[in-house]
This record gives sequence, C-alpha cells and structure tokens, in this order.
Amino acid sequence: MTRFLITSLVCASLFLCSSGFSYSLSKVSTLYVPAYDATDNAVYGFNQGTVEQIAYDPQNKIVYAVGANIFHVIDVSNPNSMQIVYHKVYANTDLTDIEFCGDHVFFAVDNDTNVESRLQGTVYVLKKYQKNNAAESLREIHRIKVGAIPDMIKPTKDCRTVLVAIEAEAFGSGSAFQDPQGGVGVIKFPNGVEQPNTYTNLDFTAFNNRLTELEDQGVRFVYRENNNTFDRDVEPEYITYNTDESIAYIGLQENNAIAEVNLITETITAIHGLGAKSWSNYKLDPSDKDGGIHLSSYDIKSFYLPDAIHFHTWMDSSIIITANEGDAKDYADLIDWDEERRGAKAAKKLSDVIPAIVKTDLKDDKKLGRLTFSKVDGLNSDGEYDTLYTYGGRGISIRSVGAGLPILYDSGGIVEEQIAQNFPDFFNSKGESEKTPKENMDSRSDSMGPRCEALETAVIGGRLIIFVGNGSPGSISIFSVGDKFSDTRYESTYFGIPQSNVTFGSMYDQRTISEIDPEDIRYVSGTDSPTNGEAIFVAGSKSGTLSILKVNIEDDRSAAGKPGSAYLLMSSLLGVICIITYIY
Repeated sequence: MTRFLITSLVCASLFLCSSGFSYSLSKVSTLYVPAYDATDNAVYGFNQGTVEQIAYDPQNKIVYAVGANIFHVIDVSNPNSMQIVYHKVYANTDLTDIEFCGDHVFFAVDNDTNVESRLQGTVYVLKKYQKNNAAESLREIHRIKVGAIPDMIKPTKDCRTVLVAIEAEAFGSGSAFQDPQGGVGVIKFPNGVEQPNTYTNLDFTAFNNRLTELEDQGVRFVYRENNNTFDRDVEPEYITYNTDESIAYIGLQENNAIAEVNLITETITAIHGLGAKSWSNYKLDPSDKDGGIHLSSYDIKSFYLPDAIHFHTWMDSSIIITANEGDAKDYADLIDWDEERRGAKAAKKLSDVIPAIVKTDLKDDKKLGRLTFSKVDGLNSDGEYDTLYTYGGRGISIRSVGAGLPILYDSGGIVEEQIAQNFPDFFNSKGESEKTPKENMDSRSDSMGPRCEALETAVIGGRLIIFVGNGSPGSISIFSVGDKFSDTRYESTYFGIPQSNVTFGSMYDQRTISEIDPEDIRYVSGTDSPTNGEAIFVAGSKSGTLSILKVNIEDDRSAAGKPGSAYLLMSSLLGVICIITYIY
C-alpha cells in the first residue's frame, strides 16, 4: 500500500511538471526560392509556387524542394544562411512531391505536355546530392512510369517500397474531358533501390458496386454525370503508414474518406467514410460580406475532407490525425460543371426538416447566404435538401484506428477563434498579392475559412505535439496531447506576416513575409537539426519560401514564480524515480 501511495504521488508530480509547459514557434531564417526564365536567370515573385513540398537529408543537412516545374537542392548546414546549391527545370511538368530515403531522392512528376502524357505520370529516383562527388551527385537511377497525375509518394523505412497516390484529377475540355481512374501505385525494389523494380497499380473498381454501403458511412461519390464511375471519381492524395508498415492509409480528400491498403497482400481492403461535423455547438464565420469577423453557431454540417493525414501511436492507441481543409470539385473551366452553390441559391430547394432560422439566414449574405454548400449531397427523393453540407472541418481531428474511425478529439472552431482573437487583421485571408492583409481579411470565410491543410507531429516534453499549417493566408497552429485524448489543448499560432497595412506583394519584395500557404512541414530535432534543437522546416507555397522555425518550450511554472528548472531534466528524474519506486 505504501509503495502504491508513493508511486502515485511521484507520478502525479511528474504529470504536474509535464503539464506546466507551453509550445510556440519563432523564426530562425527564411530563404526566398526563385523560378527561372528561358535563359535560366532567377526570377523572384509572389505566388509562383516554387516551394510546394520538401524532404530533408539530416546527415548532410540538405533540403530537397519541388514546386511548379523546378527541383531545388538547398544547403541548410548554416541555418542562418541557407544556400541554393543546385536547381533543375523540368519543362512541361508539375513536380508534385519529393521524399528522401537512405541514399536516394524520390520525386513525382505530372507530365502535362498533352492529354496522352497526363495519363501516365513519372517517379524519378536520383542518387542523393554529394558535395564532393560530382559523378554520383544526383545521378539519375530510374524513371518509373505510374498512373495519371501522381500526387504524394511515400517510401517505407527500408526504402524498398514506395507508394504513390495516383490522384487522377479530371482534365481536358469538351469532348477531350477525362476523369481517369484513381489508384495507389506500389513500386518495389526487391534487391535494393538501384536494382530493377516492379510497379503494381491498385484501383478502386471493386468498390463500384458498394456505393450504398459507402455513402452510409459518409463516403462521397461526387461527379456522376456522363456515366462516370466511383473508381474514376476517387482521388487519392495523402499517404501514411501504420507502425510496422503493413498497412497504408490513403486520404481521399474530395471523397471525404480514408482508404486502407494491405501492403502484404497488395490490396485495397476498405474505404472508411469520415462523416460530417455539426456546427450546432461550434462557431464559424460563414460570410465574406459581413463586414468583419462574426463567429456563430448554425444547425448545418460540413464534410471533413482532410488534406494531410498522419498515423501515430500515442498512449498505446493507434490514431490518425487529420487536417480538415475541405475541397470541392470544380470543372467549370473544363465542362461547365461545379459542385458548389451559394447558400442563397440552395435556399430555393429546402425541405421542411431544415430549421426555420437556417432558412432565414440562407437568404442573408451577411449570414449563410454566401457560404458554399454541396449541390450533390443531402438531397431527398424530391430533389430538396434535407441536410446542408459545407466544406471542411476548419480544424483538426484525432480518430481512433478501428471500425468507423471514431473521433477522439476535434478542435471545433478553435483555429478560427484564436486567430480572430490574436491576429484579427489576418483572419481568413486569401493572401492576394495586390492587397494588404487588412484589406483581404475575411475573404475566405465563405469558403473553408482558415483551410487547415498541412500536418506534422513530434513528441516533445512528454506530450504529442501537432503542427497544423493553415493556408489562408498562412499560419501554423500548435496543439498538444497529454496522457488522455481529452487532455488535448490548443497551444499557440504563428504568423510570418509582419504588417497588416502593406500589401502581400510588397512585403515579399521587402523580404519580410514568409510561410504563406504552408503546404509542407517537416520536424527535426537534436543532432538532426541544423539548429541543434527542436525545429521545423516549412514550405510556403504562395510566398515561395523555405523557413526554419524554432520550437520554443516554455516553463510556465517558472514563469509564474514557482519552483522549477529545465523540463527535460525534471521529468526524466521523476520518471526514473517513478519506475524505481514501483519496482522496489
């Protein structure tokens, strides 16, 4: 009994120490990454998309970056003065993702020369960049043909299997319009990366006859016209592995689902619908014409439609964290079809089950009249809306890996609320070059709000830290998870925007702005980091920037005048005492 009491007291002390810390970000440095003209001269400009995705070689302190049609190699060994050491332009392509594994660099390419070329993308494999070995540095090992419009690629830890999310977005126009089959590509290097490889494409045709079951789970089948089938409507985008890499989870953003792939049998075994979020108990700003920030609760729903998804094991639980950006299919430039409609237009086709206050507010552009809703979901047999679905969860969710992927935590409206409170001039901004943040404020409220899209995780100070990249206009929110999922808390939000009354384009020209539309975040710690401490790399797509941000861990107990020293030392000592006390 005595041992139990002592153990309980010590472990309680450990918990109190660990819960007394907060997390934030601060700038170390930013590199502005150019495009190139026909004579290979560097051309700098806002919103060129020169940095979309990044990968990191920790041993050599090299970041590989792709964006638009450019491949960059960046030396980050001096974190205060990053240097571009190599670049290559791949004409008539879009470089969509990049990864580093072992001694090799892998990147995916969408070939957009013509309709035929877009039906077959490419994964390149290069030898890693080597400063003192010109012959081997970036030597091309493979060009592997894969399916239409590859998006994300993901190697396993041994680098011998690489999954490819074959997004297969619709393209072409008029009679040349095509919606190719979405799929998951499996590249294998059975004898090592530089040896012959195999490629297998996994498609979703087996699910074409299971639509009722899928829709009951919240899976969306969006574009059904012209006899389109589900396996063509599905658009794989994001990949994450379970702990032993026997299962891959594939984000199907527009379909509001996550597919499950068994890597042993190489089969797509399930599609998990993510359902919808009710805004009855949360607040959002649904209008860009309401004269500012007005957060309210409404009896409407939104599909989660996550961009990034991350598998993690925390407190003996397998979880998937999702950044619920939202997205809609818009083929207006291809065949004059768009799934979105404004609330004011949806108000003309409502059934009697829609609450009266919602019907009234849908007619008001300062309330729900401007919010974009799905025109293909929520309809009854009479063609009226029984349920109104908008796009995106405007935050993050933590789901348990199991039947139905039940939600363990959802951030509700916290991201918007915190930005509204602490950074009102940047609230839900599109980040348009010719406008100031203040002029652009609230411009995204009618369409997915902050657009939470990028994710990274780390375990720091005894808590699971979640970094969330928000695309509108560009910020990073931090959440932390304790020893229970109910102990998940918002920590802070970082903005790389110094002024609200100067245009985004001018701040770019002045080299003061960064992390606008953060598409990718990579965490590095300890000796892996060029800063020798906790840090993240951030790819800012609109700002065309690569940034290093320091992760700050603040001892709130010491700040409040209470006893306390460095967290890691204290928690480590208490942890050891806790274990010894229990054993003896």
